[in-house]
Amino acid sequence: MIHLSSFEAVHYRGLNGLSIPRLSAANLVTGANGVGKTALLEAMWLFMGRHSPMLLWNKNIQRSGNPVVDPVSRLSHGVLELHGVENGTEHRLASTFEHVPAADTPAVDGYATHPIVGRLDTHIDGSVVDRDGGVDGLHQAYGGTVRYVNPKAPAQRPNCFIEGTKYHLDASGSYLQYYSEIVRDAGKDELRSALNVILPNVSDIEILMDEAQTSYLSAVTADGRQLPLDDLGGGVVRLFRLMLSCYMSRNGILFADEIENGIHHSTLTEIWRRIRRWMTEWNVQVVATTHSNECIAAAMTAFEDAPHDLSIHKLFLNRETAGVEAATFNGKTIEGARDLNLEVR
Repeated sequence: MIHLSSFEAVHYRGLNGLSIPRLSAANLVTGANGVGKTALLEAMWLFMGRHSPMLLWNKNIQRSGNPVVDPVSRLSHGVLELHGVENGTEHRLASTFEHVPAADTPAVDGYATHPIVGRLDTHIDGSVVDRDGGVDGLHQAYGGTVRYVNPKAPAQRPNCFIEGTKYHLDASGSYLQYYSEIVRDAGKDELRSALNVILPNVSDIEILMDEAQTSYLSAVTADGRQLPLDDLGGGVVRLFRLMLSCYMSRNGILFADEIENGIHHSTLTEIWRRIRRWMTEWNVQVVATTHSNECIAAAMTAFEDAPHDLSIHKLFLNRETAGVEAATFNGKTIEGARDLNLEVR
């Protein structure tokens, strides 16, 4: 099940040389605010999509929907570099950005383009794809066109999702599609059962349409009432999103930021038991951040018969080197983590 067994953020945001030498099937990343937990998730997600240079402009990576020409400048000073071992093979991703004078703008397919104001140069090592099979491409960016060069020939990207901390559903788009896919795969009863951990009176989930002909997800209660899922509280929406994202990450990795956010601590153990079951059924590795000692304890309880399948990674600032480092608890050492002050806030 372990798709990513080790990882190093050589240069990414404030992470310079942060190494996670051992990743398990389930991973909880903790540490003080601002130490780089979310940046670590972003870096891993970007690394898993290293054959797709366009991901550098993704709003999850840029943390903004505003257009940007140079995607590297927000992420690293100079070279963005990530290393990791995926399915037993070591890989490296390195990206740089260079501004190109408008006079050097080439024609594309015989037609003049907007001025190419930059060039993104991406190198990937350790790929199973032919190393000489580089490709070029164009990205329309604010102020012009960026040419990206040297990525390997396109490879199939594993199913890897970043699940953020939002308390609402993108009802008009992706989550309706995800819900439809899990229903077609006979997962509707499991989805309803998961929501029953928080709301026992939910008997069904349906897609309805409002007066403006906009589709939305609705929960049916035991007494027949139909309530928009968004109206049932942050915990319900969060759990719903987690299960759909886990399903959509099958044979890949789910990255979940602040996985316990919005969920009452009394339900965390049962939720972690279900996440463990989904991981096994759908072949999903989980990497999640947390600010909650209750979440850590719940995960440890859910994996108490298989402690090697869970790792807790505490990020901390080494004041001597001014760099972020990680201490990992797994197997025999994980019980010791239960009594430590992990400084999760």
